[in-house]
Amino acid sequence: MKCAFLDLDHTIIKTGYRQYLIGKPAQLLSRKLKIGLDDAISILRREVRKIMRKKILSGDYLHAFDWDLIIPEALNHLGMNIGRGDFDALSLLLEAVKGGATSIYPDSIEAIEKLREDHRVCAMTGGLSKYQIAILEELGIKDLFDEILTTDRLGVLKVRPEAFKRAINICKCKKAFHTGDSPSHDIAGAKEAGLAVFLMAREWTNLKPMDPISRVELALKNGLLKDLMRKDILYGFLPESLMVPDAIIIELIEINELVRKLDY
Repeated sequence: MKCAFLDLDHTIIKTGYRQYLIGKPAQLLSRKLKIGLDDAISILRREVRKIMRKKILSGDYLHAFDWDLIIPEALNHLGMNIGRGDFDALSLLLEAVKGGATSIYPDSIEAIEKLREDHRVCAMTGGLSKYQIAILEELGIKDLFDEILTTDRLGVLKVRPEAFKRAINICKCKKAFHTGDSPSHDIAGAKEAGLAVFLMAREWTNLKPMDPISRVELALKNGLLKDLMRKDILYGFLPESLMVPDAIIIELIEINELVRKLDY
């Protein structure tokens, strides 16, 4: 069986949840510190990222993306007295969907339905199941996927090849590829596990006239890919060679022709 592993955020789903997940608690921080909301958002985002990185580097993967724990912890570090019961991350994530900040990219459903003709299609995300499954249900696309593979289900982050080896076993794949927007989170682990890897870069529309494979060399030459690598590292050192994809996708619908061409 051939399998298509697809990241969610910025690949299938346009995510705008941070304006709810970070923005709403930042309003409390703004009032507490008597600073502007934009400054409060920046401060809270930095603290959240610091906590995430610490948990990731310590191997505490199951809590590294648990917003119900991380955001109250960050607020408490910043002088707020917020208990775990005072913060409900899921309600804010679903509010982002209902408010239209988190939505499905226009080409996602067609691309996935075409892939399903000869692939098992599995969502593979760094988030936790308690959030991601609820978001997919709210968006109405949960049933498009044969499996939903989250960090808590795999027990390891996608930056590690073990995550993809476990995914292959769960999905009973003989051949697989992975597509996502993060050189470290989506490309490195999958590549080290022996999968074909495609980088989703929806904003690089200037590369659209080129074919997906040729885009890689150009993105390396013009610095786009290396800039993205530098911004993306949250997990410590990774060799650049592990973060170079086999192809770059601008629209998800391009993936169908690409996998046919590469026999994936």
